[in-house]
Amino acid sequence: MATGLVLYNGPTSPFGRKCKATGLYLNIQFHEEVVNVYQAEFLDQYNPLRQIPTLILNERAITDSDNICLYFNQLSGSNTFINSDKYWETMSFVSIANGIMEYGLQRFVEISTHGKNYRQDFVNRCEIKINRSINWLENNNYFIGAKITLDQIAIACALEYTNFRYSDEWKSNNPNLSNWLNKFNEHEFMKNTHPGVSFKYE
Repeated sequence: MATGLVLYNGPTSPFGRKCKATGLYLNIQFHEEVVNVYQAEFLDQYNPLRQIPTLILNERAITDSDNICLYFNQLSGSNTFINSDKYWETMSFVSIANGIMEYGLQRFVEISTHGKNYRQDFVNRCEIKINRSINWLENNNYFIGAKITLDQIAIACALEYTNFRYSDEWKSNNPNLSNWLNKFNEHEFMKNTHPGVSFKYE
């Protein structure tokens, strides 16, 4: 196992990308280890759920992507990445982004696991929630601002994962969100965290 601050991540996990992008933006020194979570038995001693991302420092584990991002923010000493005056608004936007990621992941796993025998009603429910959330963000884009914040990174990763695993058709009905994402993707921390080659599952 690598030593120091280690982020155990998956090759295409949107939650892991959120953490990696946050760490890069905040100039946190960490080492990323990309693992196949279905084979990474060593993670069980740190995270019994065996979920990625998991952050480990000196045998201490920090689990959950939001907790990892909050920890990175604490290390950085930034007072703008998560504005204390808008903490709950920021974290609510992050929660919506997380939901888009989660339903995108569930949809992908359902289809890739069952092939032609996947549950159409389940996939439909996932797609409805993804599309409804993206439409909501188009009309409630208070997260857009001059300063980069956690909710912006989370939303960008969620939209990118939607493009990657589902569809980019949302762009036609959400031009403001699409234009914002195109500009946001110009940041180096987004360019350097594009999804890699996937294992069978994330």
